[in-house]
Amino acid sequence: MIALLVFFVAAGLAIVGVLVDLQTIRPDRYRSLGEDQRTRTRNLAGFRGSLIDRNGFVLAVSTPGKELVVDPTMVTDPAGAAALLAPVLGLNDDELALRLIPDNENDRFELLVRTADEALIGSLGAIMSADEGSDGGVLRGVFLRAEEARVYPAGTLARPVVGLVDDWEQGQFGLEEQFNDLMQGSPGSEVSERGIFGSIAGGYWEIDPAEKGYDVVLTLDHRIQFITEQALIAHCQELGAESANAVVSSPRTGEILAMANVVRLEDGTCAVPKYNAPLVETFEPGSVMKMITAAAAVEELGFTAETVFEVPNSVRIGDVEFKQPAGFTAGSYPFGEVIARSLNVGTIKLADRLGPEVLYDYYRRFGFGQFTGLEFEGESRGLVRPASEWRGSDLGSIAIGQGVSVNTVQIMAAYNTLANDGVYVAPRLVKSAIGPDGLEYAVEPQEARRVVSAATANEVTGMLVGGVDRGTGQAAAVDGYLVAGKTGTAWKVFDDGSGVLGYGSPGNRRFVLSFVGFLPADDPQLSIVVTVNEPEVAGSAGKIAAPLFADIAPYALRILAIPPTGAVASNQELVWAPPAPAPGIPPLVDPNAPVVAAPAPAPAPVVAPVEEVPAEEPPDQAATG
Repeated sequence: MIALLVFFVAAGLAIVGVLVDLQTIRPDRYRSLGEDQRTRTRNLAGFRGSLIDRNGFVLAVSTPGKELVVDPTMVTDPAGAAALLAPVLGLNDDELALRLIPDNENDRFELLVRTADEALIGSLGAIMSADEGSDGGVLRGVFLRAEEARVYPAGTLARPVVGLVDDWEQGQFGLEEQFNDLMQGSPGSEVSERGIFGSIAGGYWEIDPAEKGYDVVLTLDHRIQFITEQALIAHCQELGAESANAVVSSPRTGEILAMANVVRLEDGTCAVPKYNAPLVETFEPGSVMKMITAAAAVEELGFTAETVFEVPNSVRIGDVEFKQPAGFTAGSYPFGEVIARSLNVGTIKLADRLGPEVLYDYYRRFGFGQFTGLEFEGESRGLVRPASEWRGSDLGSIAIGQGVSVNTVQIMAAYNTLANDGVYVAPRLVKSAIGPDGLEYAVEPQEARRVVSAATANEVTGMLVGGVDRGTGQAAAVDGYLVAGKTGTAWKVFDDGSGVLGYGSPGNRRFVLSFVGFLPADDPQLSIVVTVNEPEVAGSAGKIAAPLFADIAPYALRILAIPPTGAVASNQELVWAPPAPAPGIPPLVDPNAPVVAAPAPAPAPVVAPVEEVPAEEPPDQAATG
């Protein structure tokens, strides 16, 4: 009897103690536990913004998808589950089984597939449904749950520019990385009360809505991007080149309409890689840089295309004698002919008159050795050494585009300056951003700056027209349009097996071949620069790179509805006349200085077309026409 009484007293005290704990000591804790049992929190994805081209074509978009996850502590038969899943997932049975075994009691999550496509979701759903209906239930603990999926509707189109995201929707390279924070949405949540039999009528419900990230509208045109990539692939494979790239732009705005590059694979085919060579790779460009010397000579020395001067067979700079290729005839040549025929010695003679400081200054004015302002991850600004560091024959090499390193976009921007009446307009890849509220916010362009006078730009443009009309760039001609452009055949630095980097030796050279031009030359609306790296097919830029330009240009002209210059059906049968300077652009120097219009050029002398052939001379004497 006493024992029973003690039992009831102890039980009563325990109950009192629990009640005191519940109501007095820790009421908040138990209230929280109760709420956790009857409330459910569901995460709401904040979808990543899209990447859209200038016409509204979606290049990257996030859509509702599913991911495959597993709670290893719930899996009772890892081997059986792996046997069902491995064939569908393309994984090894044994390796998958190990992932389904928990490391410890807290090992509650394993991600098997981050973003499953529709076909995989269908296959997994069928297997899981069949398993739930069987006696075994070996897929207990395996779940398909909603998740965001990043989709690239055009496949690899513009992949080096657009980039990719990782399994967690974080940009890894390209614009996906550059604008990761802007495009990444903010996740939300939904909290609701639930009872044993489901939701509670009139119960607690709260939602914190997710916010979508910003859409980014690009300057790219997916149609021009496509034809540019296809042309690069075709030429790369035909020429057996290591790689090739191209940039297409609007000279007036600096907007990049296409930026593409391809590389040769082990099987000999060429394909789009994951890095953006036009911005991240640099090279010695060769004679496309003669426009720097030409512009400086016009602006500083007062030269015109008709200015005649002696061009010998060779010229000595420092301790090196630069020579013209065999077959060249020394004599008096108009300046325009020196540029059109890409005469190294004539260009170097002018650079010698200008001097290192002036030549270096003009390289900088045109944007070389500096970042473009695109802020693309991995962009290289190239290298143009200060004139104070030039030694020996550097002046001669740099005058013809050797001894400096540049990227393809920098070349495009420099030629756009000539096409834009001497005004540098920075390259652009982004037009605007569209917020979650649907409002579009324009991205302001960088401030334009004058580099040379309009008269100088138009004078050099006339020389570049001659380069396509009768010089080294004849293969770049486009029927119906006046093209201004320049070739570049440059030696590459490489290890020829000696363990020392150099330009190789006669018969053992490697080349980068380029062509850059704009059209119509009298009203520039389109510019294109192309480079071909180490082709197996021998030839100069006039034979290798210029035809690539001529393949891309007609398609881009039609897409942009740019009218022809005139009714012409053969190569450049038009007379060059400089357009009127654009009003409202501040001058580079004294605003009170008189503006001298470019004189009308005299008829060009009749000369035999020149074949651009690299000279087999020591490295500092590279012929880069």
